[in-house]
Amino acid sequence: MDACEQALLRWGETSITEVVTSRAAKAVTVVPFTQRAEALSGADWIWWWVDARGAYGMLVQAKRVTVNGSKWKFDFSYPQGTGTQRSALMAVSAALGLLPVYALYLGTGDYRSWEPCPDGHRSGRCLQCVKRSVSLMPALLADEFVTDNSTDTYDQSVALEDLWTPSPKLAPLIPELRKRLTPDLLDFLTTRQDGTRAVTRSMIDRVLRVRISTFQHAAPIVVPATSDGRHDRLGSVFAELPEDMGHFDLNYFQHVLDPLRQAPPDYVLEAMTRDLDEDHLASNMPDNVAGVVVVRLHEDD
Repeated sequence: MDACEQALLRWGETSITEVVTSRAAKAVTVVPFTQRAEALSGADWIWWWVDARGAYGMLVQAKRVTVNGSKWKFDFSYPQGTGTQRSALMAVSAALGLLPVYALYLGTGDYRSWEPCPDGHRSGRCLQCVKRSVSLMPALLADEFVTDNSTDTYDQSVALEDLWTPSPKLAPLIPELRKRLTPDLLDFLTTRQDGTRAVTRSMIDRVLRVRISTFQHAAPIVVPATSDGRHDRLGSVFAELPEDMGHFDLNYFQHVLDPLRQAPPDYVLEAMTRDLDEDHLASNMPDNVAGVVVVRLHEDD
């Protein structure tokens, strides 16, 4: 991004995605998505975070920001088929049991005129602002009329480099919600999380932050869901989740937390082995998925 901006060239989503995946390829197996696959799924990659406690899966679509003066713009309503790229991303994520996420390509601090980041900002070469060049945001929060400035964009996303850092102790919770959470979920949301669960907290915390601010007047509907047998050593970590929607039009707890599993799915375990058979893996994936990235989190990270 910096090289293009210094040469007065426009960097694109495809080229930056290739750089990001090439860096990941130094540590893990990468099978790139084809343009046809992206056209079908609305995504650039599947990303599985795996550690000793479980796994968390994301379906990621890259989206660059356009900055004009102080106005920021993301084209989340980009058309695709009979709907939008975002609707395709959401639908495929639901089918695969993944969290739909946007990788926001925000460019360099110079491109953003060093718009202040939430914490520790210092004018010029602020490290937190530099990290923000690639940030992740739950697609549930993707609204081009909301994320149209630096403050909202920073608040609703997290720098990729900070995604797996230990979570804050307490998630932003509406008091009525806090009183009705199951013990295991309350513990998850009120104690520091590391590794894969820190990645999960980084996503649910941002949704809860919107719930407690923008949607704070929506009465919570907190009825524990009936367990459907998924709570085993291979299934989702949380068997019972509140049925709270806010104004999201879906159960956001289930949407964000169901992809946190006790163990990776079979195709991820296959991708993690040294004798990976790419043809066999591809034959067992849906037609609209063409690539998987698995990131291992070491115990000392």
